[in-house]
Amino acid sequence: MKTAVIIFCMGFLLTSNYTIVNAQQRCKLESYTEVIRQQGRDPLDFCRQLLEKYDLLVFDDALHNAEEPFRFYTQLLRNKELQQKIKYVFIEVFSITSQPYIDRYLESAAKDSTQLLKVFQDDFSGYGWRYQTYLDLFSAIWEINRALPALEKIKIIPVDQPIYWEALHTRRDYDLFQQSLVGRDYFMYRNIVTALKDFSEGRKGIFLTNTRHAYKGIRNGKGKYYWNTATFLQQHFPGKSFSLRIHNVSLFIEGVKSAGAGRTSEGLDRVSYSWGLMENGIWDSAFAMAGKPVAIPLQDNCFGRAAYVGNHMLDAAQGQLMQDAYDGLIFLAPLRNLHFSARLDFIYTPAFKKELARRLLLLHDNDSAALYKKHDAKNMDELIDKVTRFEPRRKNNFLGE
Repeated sequence: MKTAVIIFCMGFLLTSNYTIVNAQQRCKLESYTEVIRQQGRDPLDFCRQLLEKYDLLVFDDALHNAEEPFRFYTQLLRNKELQQKIKYVFIEVFSITSQPYIDRYLESAAKDSTQLLKVFQDDFSGYGWRYQTYLDLFSAIWEINRALPALEKIKIIPVDQPIYWEALHTRRDYDLFQQSLVGRDYFMYRNIVTALKDFSEGRKGIFLTNTRHAYKGIRNGKGKYYWNTATFLQQHFPGKSFSLRIHNVSLFIEGVKSAGAGRTSEGLDRVSYSWGLMENGIWDSAFAMAGKPVAIPLQDNCFGRAAYVGNHMLDAAQGQLMQDAYDGLIFLAPLRNLHFSARLDFIYTPAFKKELARRLLLLHDNDSAALYKKHDAKNMDELIDKVTRFEPRRKNNFLGE
């Protein structure tokens, strides 16, 4: 049987699109497929089991514009058994000032997306948060809540810091706001645990976030923790949360750019980086062989013992592993079958288009020529038209297809 597995693996690799062809990697693949065979579970069943033990599941979507994670979140929330457990959906990208608009939307007798305009318009970038997947999730929760008793309805809680665009008049104002984000992870952590009353009542929730906030225990070169949101949760309330990476391309940080670079909340403009495959594609090959969505724990198996890859790579302590970053891993589909979300246009009302023009000039120090060049536009009207158009979902092209 073992010989047959090795032969099958060799044939798969030699005919796949990945470039894992040497003997050492072929042997390594067998151990990965064995972990999936022995420990793999259906992702919904895996999360159901986790919620028997943990009060909060932290989901790293890998890419905010990834479509498949949001399909999965909707499946979770539509599942009758999980509906009885999950009562809070915490979301990273929306400010706490969005709460009244979100509550009004969820409590309305008729579904009215225009009640969410302010929620999607006031993001950190200034362009507006355009991903259709987030609106679809809100819509699904509105529908789910119609059938739930008043005390059992799911609550959406935005946990991110406020940005008051009305108070920002210069690029320096915006840069000062960026400095205020130094405590962002603690801010989100405190909002989550406050809503859950310090995990004292056994209420369950999910936290929808991105990679750098989902790390539970990565240390720097001095052995000190990077205090990501999930790290605060893990250290201050051990055993209450479980951090899950949803598999996608991975971020490889390669170097630091010159001093003075870096003017966005993501921070990626301060570094040189690339997107790639974990362990030269072995993870993807193993998952592709599974042939279906699967979830696995990361502790003490070959996936978990893979070298850490991600935002803190440049100055992380030596020997950091993926099991230091996350507790579990979810595979939803082969990378070449993944998609980017559609980009919605309903938030761009005439009034917001006028405000958007102001913001874009502000962000570029009123250098309209540089702004138009960046977007290949002749004037502001053409620029606004380009950046506000609806864009349909599309295939994830990080693998060059």
